[in-house]
Amino acid sequence: MNLSYLFQRLLQWLPDRADLPEGLRIGLPMMAGLLLFSFLGDSASGVNALICAWLVGVQGRNLAYPKRAGLLSKSALLCCISSALALLSLIHPWLGISVLGAIGLLYGLSSNQRKYIQLLTYNAGFCLICGLHLLESGTDWKMLLLSSLFGSWLAVISAVIAGPWMAIRQGEQLLASVQHKFDFWCNILSHSDAANVGQRLALREQLDDAIAVLAHWLLEMPDKTEVQRIAWQLESNLILIETLESIGRLQQNDAASPALQQYLACFAGELKAHREQGIEPTPLPLGDKPQPLLLDAANRLALALDPQRPLAVDWRDRLVLIWPSDTQSVRSQWRKALVKHSREWHHGLRILFTLLCCQAVVELLQLPQGYWVTLTAYIVLMVAPLGQLQARIWSRFYGTVLGSVLALGLIWYLGAGSWLLPATCLSAFLAFATFYKARYEIHVFWLTMLMVFAITLLLPSDPYIAFYRALDTFTGALMAFLAMHLFIPSWTRRWLDSYVCHFIELERAWLASINAGKADNALRWQSHAALRQLGQEVGFLKLEPNTGQRELQDWQSFLWLGLTLHCTLVLVARQQQKPPLHQAEAQLAAWPQLFRQRFLATEMHQSECGQAPDSTDKPAQLSARQAEAIPAWVMQDIAHLYAWLDWQRPYALGGNTHG
Repeated sequence: MNLSYLFQRLLQWLPDRADLPEGLRIGLPMMAGLLLFSFLGDSASGVNALICAWLVGVQGRNLAYPKRAGLLSKSALLCCISSALALLSLIHPWLGISVLGAIGLLYGLSSNQRKYIQLLTYNAGFCLICGLHLLESGTDWKMLLLSSLFGSWLAVISAVIAGPWMAIRQGEQLLASVQHKFDFWCNILSHSDAANVGQRLALREQLDDAIAVLAHWLLEMPDKTEVQRIAWQLESNLILIETLESIGRLQQNDAASPALQQYLACFAGELKAHREQGIEPTPLPLGDKPQPLLLDAANRLALALDPQRPLAVDWRDRLVLIWPSDTQSVRSQWRKALVKHSREWHHGLRILFTLLCCQAVVELLQLPQGYWVTLTAYIVLMVAPLGQLQARIWSRFYGTVLGSVLALGLIWYLGAGSWLLPATCLSAFLAFATFYKARYEIHVFWLTMLMVFAITLLLPSDPYIAFYRALDTFTGALMAFLAMHLFIPSWTRRWLDSYVCHFIELERAWLASINAGKADNALRWQSHAALRQLGQEVGFLKLEPNTGQRELQDWQSFLWLGLTLHCTLVLVARQQQKPPLHQAEAQLAAWPQLFRQRFLATEMHQSECGQAPDSTDKPAQLSARQAEAIPAWVMQDIAHLYAWLDWQRPYALGGNTHG
């Protein structure tokens, strides 16, 4: 193992360069609240101010400055209200616990909301737990409310103060992120197949997330020249994405696919050179006799890269298709969450049960610093899928172990001296500069060091508090782990069928709009988002302990078939003249019902949908040189879906198998 490898591994535990300003923005209000209230002689309230500043501060990530001001103000208000609700425990402890249970249920029901919306309920519950503990330990209620007010609103000010100078710079950074993710996604197009379809969908998910964040930023910003310039570049990327997906679908069936494959393999690098140096990319290979579909793709590529192309007049309306308003999103997600036996209902009940159990364990065993048991369970239960939740629990567990061992080891070796203050400030900065790392345990590691250093700095007379905090974290993680497996386990396969049917139904609706001559772009985005969500669920399935390789391979195959069908419909929507595909629409409409009944019958039922497409014969190699071949591609893709469905059915035994 060489030094270069060790250095690279060490760098993974440090913040990325782009996140350094975020670490300062979040860390400074935290340390200001901690030091101010410690100076006033109430270190417990200082910790509360630190926590409130943390909760509100992290919520402003990637939000436009005008959006930050409104959303973070609501979040700060909720933190103050939650701290006030903790005063109910002074009347009777179970009043406070009842409010906590209600917020926990709401927290679970909002697990399918946008992250910054879900964090509103998360922040409310977190502040309530801290308030209950501080009041129980004798903290003055006035200092509790004052520290919550100071920490949360200082974080709001810190998040918006740079708006007049940094708003456009923020948009440029978000655009750079889109282009960076576009390059990664583009690189996989040339060699995409069923084996790596999960990786392709994951890269597209990252790309679309970056596009959604930038679209959200654009929708919140006023019409300025700089904003329109960024919108123009985003529009260019959207045209490129649609066109490259069409080219990728063409190369699957084109006899000249090596030329198209080579073109896709080089496109990302050539596009980067075009952006940075103005070098024109290599033209799309059209062959000796250019065909309509390739000509259309070449024209779309030229349009996307043309600096004279005007920005669409209705560009904001188009962005709403990518990023619907918060009101629309909240309503649609709530309708899904409130359905009987939904994953969100189960998760909300699991959180309620876990929090009550944690409170009971703390009261029964009289654990010192026992509120960390409830806090840890509350933190790790942010996600609902069992595989994702299990990974989050383990990351929390060993991030805490590593942070506790290192921090306590440094305190034992160096003693509680003057070095603790700069160490606390540095660990606060690193904890929240690494908050957005893909590996959750990195953030937990630095956060644990921060809490151990801060507690030792503020309460040097009780050196065991830091140890109690680590022990309570382990207890909370264990409680969440047991609840995850014993109380309404959220196995991914329980809900996987609904994601499959949702995707197929959206594809059918999109095809119906194409047949009607009104290709609905909103449905195109929604169907691709549904496919990516299904890809995420398959990824969660890989994290679960009882998933076999055969099952995973089957789902990988379905993802590839679904992606192929979606890209074919993109080509259908681009055709100027096309016959209506009513038969394909009928076959897609019949597929979900047959899919739901695949374990109940051993034969294809044709009573409702007519003859299923024949998928047993070897499909003919169709050429992309004829636009008329595209409808046949649609039928072939649907035939593959029926073949996949037939493969999922039980094996039919005929006659007497014993004689």
